[in-house]
Amino acid sequence: RIHDEADTRPPSAPLARSVSIRVASTMSAPFARASASIATPPRIHDTRRERLPRGARPRRDVAPTSWAKSESAIPTTKTTRLPAPTVHPASVPTRAHLIRGAAASSAAASSAAASSGESSPLGVHALVWTGGWSAADANDACARTAAAGYDIIEIPLLNPRAVDVEMTRNALGTHGLRVATSLGLSFDADVSSDDASCVARGNALLDEALDVSVGIGATHMCGILYSALGKYPRRATSRGYRNAVAAIKRLAKRAAERSDVTLGLEVVNRYETNLLNTATQAMAFLNDVDEPNVVIHLDTYHMNIEERSLEAAVLECGDRLGYVHVGESDRGALGSGNVDFDSLFRGLARVHYRGPITFESFSGDVVSPDLSDVLCIWRNPWGFEQRDELASDARSLVLGMMDKHGLR
Repeated sequence: RIHDEADTRPPSAPLARSVSIRVASTMSAPFARASASIATPPRIHDTRRERLPRGARPRRDVAPTSWAKSESAIPTTKTTRLPAPTVHPASVPTRAHLIRGAAASSAAASSAAASSGESSPLGVHALVWTGGWSAADANDACARTAAAGYDIIEIPLLNPRAVDVEMTRNALGTHGLRVATSLGLSFDADVSSDDASCVARGNALLDEALDVSVGIGATHMCGILYSALGKYPRRATSRGYRNAVAAIKRLAKRAAERSDVTLGLEVVNRYETNLLNTATQAMAFLNDVDEPNVVIHLDTYHMNIEERSLEAAVLECGDRLGYVHVGESDRGALGSGNVDFDSLFRGLARVHYRGPITFESFSGDVVSPDLSDVLCIWRNPWGFEQRDELASDARSLVLGMMDKHGLR
C-alpha cells in the first residue's frame, strides 16, 4: 500500500523510523588476482520506533512501517512514499549465516532423510574454473572439481565442435567425475523462430550437442534448448511456440533411441528468452512436448527475478523437476546476495527432489570475452584466484541447506 504523508497520517500518529540496510562491497576489485575474502557480511541497522505519548493509541488503518518524516531543511512538499521494506533473514544472508543456520538442525534432519534413499549429487559449472576447453583447461577444471568435493562437472556446449570427446572422457575418468552439459541457441539457429531455415539450423545444433553429450557420457543435457539465448523484441508467436515444441519432441525421441541422456529445459528470465520465464510456463510447455525424458531445469538466479516464491515454483514442477542450478542474485558467491535459499530447499524437500544440484557462477576474470558477451557478464563479482574458495564455500552452503531441510 502507498501512503501519502500529506493526507493519510494524522497529526497525533507517531512517526516510525525506517529500517536501513547497508551492504558492504562483496568482492575484490575487477581483475584482482590477490586472494581475498569472497564476501563481506551485510549489516542491518534497525532503529526502534518512538514511544507513543501516554494514553495515545496507535492508528489501525496506517501501515506500522511508514517512512519517517524528513528532518532536512528543504521545504516540505506533498509527496507519495512507499512503506519501509520488511527485511526477512533470508533476504540478506551471508555465507557464514546460512551455513551456521543450516547446520544447526543437521543431525536430526539427516536422520529423517536417511531412509529416503540417495541424496542429490552436487555439481559445479565448468565456467567457474575456465573459459576454454583445451586439454589443459579440461584437466585443470576436472581436478579442481574433484578436489572441491563435487560429483559432477557441467560443460557448456555453445560450440559443440570445440569439445574433444575422447580427451574429455579421459579427463573425467581420471578424476572420477560424472558430467552434464548445457547450452543456449543463437538467434540464427533458433528453433522457436517462424523461419523454417532458422529452425533447421537450430535442430542441427541440438543434434551436434546431443552427439557430444552422448559421447562424453553425460547424464543430462540442459539449458535454453528451446529458443535463442538473448533478449527478444516481442513475445513468441504461436507458430514459433509450436516449432519449439516440435524441436524438443524430436530431440527427445532421438536421445531416447541412442542414450539415457535426460533433456532439461532451463527456465530463464525475460531478458534471456521470451518463451519459458516461469515454472508455470515450463509445465505447460512440458505437457505439450509429452516425452518422459524431458524435465524442467530451474535456476535460482532466474527464479529470483521471475518467481514470486522459489518454494512455490518448485512445488509447481513437482516430480517433473529434474535439474537445479544454484546461483546468486549477482552471479557471485552463494549467500552474498538476496536469493532465499531456505525457500528453495524447503520446496526441494517437499517434492522429495533427488536430482543434480549444480553451482553456477560467472566472472569476466575467467569467462572468455566472446562468451562474456553472450552471458552478459559485464563485471567481475569474484577474481581468478578465488575460484577454489568460491566453489568450496558454495558446496558447504548447499550441504548445510540439504541437512537443514532433510535432503540427505
